[in-house]
Amino acid sequence: MLTLTKMHQANFDDYMATAITTYANEKEGNGSWPKADALSNAETTYQQLLPDGLLTADNYLYMIQEKSENLGYIWFAKSNQDTETAFIYDFEIYPAFQNRGFGTKALSLVESEAKQLGFSALSLHVFGSNATAIHLYKKMGFGVTDMSMRKTL
Repeated sequence: MLTLTKMHQANFDDYMATAITTYANEKEGNGSWPKADALSNAETTYQQLLPDGLLTADNYLYMIQEKSENLGYIWFAKSNQDTETAFIYDFEIYPAFQNRGFGTKALSLVESEAKQLGFSALSLHVFGSNATAIHLYKKMGFGVTDMSMRKTL
């Protein structure tokens, strides 16, 4: 049975060891940040979003587990724009567990958890190049609220 388990400090440390670099690479890869600034910008972003790390108020970080095996993680927080909305900042099912329905099940668990926490909606950002995630989110009922586009010259 799939479960959401609150991250412990060791989980959080492992998460942070890769999350900042991954985010920097994604922002550089989509042309949002130049390579020279990407890592520094990502570090700054994470410091602003999680100033108290795992203990940052109104942030919810979970391991996605089946039989105590970590299959991925999810981080959501109270939205800055709408306090009734939870914003999903980061979500991953590890590659070895992808395409087996775990993403769908995990998002269903997140919906239930967010409702229990008093939220009435979920929102998120997805990079346009991430077709797999876009497919999952559409399947789970997420709709496009706005769209940024870019053309490299």
